[in-house]
Amino acid sequence: MRIRAIRTLQELAPVRARWQQWQDHVNNDLAQFELVCRHRTEVESPCVIVIEQDSENNRDSGPDALLLGRIECNPFAPSIGYLQPVRMPARVLVVIHQGLLGKLDDAAAGEVIGYLRSLLRSGVADAVAFHHLPEHSPLWQALQIERDTRLSVKAPRWATHHEMRLPDDGRSVDSKLSAKHRSNMRRHQKDLEAAFPGRVVWRWMNAVDDIAALCAHLEPLAARTYQRALGVGFFDDDDHRRRYELFARRGQLRVQLLEIDSQVRAFWIGSIYADVFNLSETGYDPDLREFKVGTLLFIRLADALAQEGVRRLDFGLGDAPYKARFGDRSWRETPAWLFAPTARGMAMMLLLKLSLALDSGARRLVQHAGLTDRIKTGWRRRKAASGTRLTPSHPATARDRA
Repeated sequence: MRIRAIRTLQELAPVRARWQQWQDHVNNDLAQFELVCRHRTEVESPCVIVIEQDSENNRDSGPDALLLGRIECNPFAPSIGYLQPVRMPARVLVVIHQGLLGKLDDAAAGEVIGYLRSLLRSGVADAVAFHHLPEHSPLWQALQIERDTRLSVKAPRWATHHEMRLPDDGRSVDSKLSAKHRSNMRRHQKDLEAAFPGRVVWRWMNAVDDIAALCAHLEPLAARTYQRALGVGFFDDDDHRRRYELFARRGQLRVQLLEIDSQVRAFWIGSIYADVFNLSETGYDPDLREFKVGTLLFIRLADALAQEGVRRLDFGLGDAPYKARFGDRSWRETPAWLFAPTARGMAMMLLLKLSLALDSGARRLVQHAGLTDRIKTGWRRRKAASGTRLTPSHPATARDRA
């Protein structure tokens, strides 16, 4: 078996055809990967791991698997709750979400982990970050049976990833709700339209000709959301515009808007890829919280997608009550880290372990007191009201999906 790393975009040429054959998710799209590597200031270079069987025939036919990563220079700032008290500069090999393409058996996965450790020993990066590895991933299994447990953080911190099958029989997605919940949602819509008579517009966009105008239209609301306060979600910046333009040109971008007086008051954005709609950004006006506008708009989004013939909806990273309410399939994902055998690598590992221990202890105390939802809601509302922004950083960034 031969394992090697591609460190420039030009070197991707021999694997482009196989990559495009395998790509099956908005995250592992080759054109988007190249776009991100060219334009994000924190990206130093691509780092794509190529796995090939060691035979002449296989060498001619292309790789057996690809592991998609980038070398990124970002502050390393592990979180304790919503706080990031310590920051240190770091160069990290980030393995992107949905970044394994092709077939990788257990033995090959073990060799890939060994190769990544060799890259760390050679000074390529201070750490390797696996973002949201599925529990059945061969890489996750290889990490668990690896004999070398030093210089790593591999204890699972599971998050549930939800997916929903969209109806193909003409029914509305609200049929997934209880009769009482459906009645409440209809009442919320009537109350909203009564509060703003003749001023409410629900707008579905399955084609977007002017991305710059769309982003400028979204920005005033996005700036007021709790997502913005946390440094995540939609930003009217070059990164979002370029990626939206890429998928809009292909006819994959979809946008659902709630407008009042021609101003956006809630939005959902995502792209269709291989008959699956991948949610990417959302936001709503906190002043309209009582009307449940996020859920009202989501139901319209899902119904419009079903009418187009889209079969599944991927809710994206992170758990939330609405995802569990509407989803009918789920799996667990967890981050994992490997660190370089250097002073900086060891310092990063110790900082991450300490932060995780403090975070876990604080969460247990809050859960025991029954205050989790109250604190989370209060924090989000306060951040949305203040407009304070936390700078995105490792290990969880605003751009994990791409």
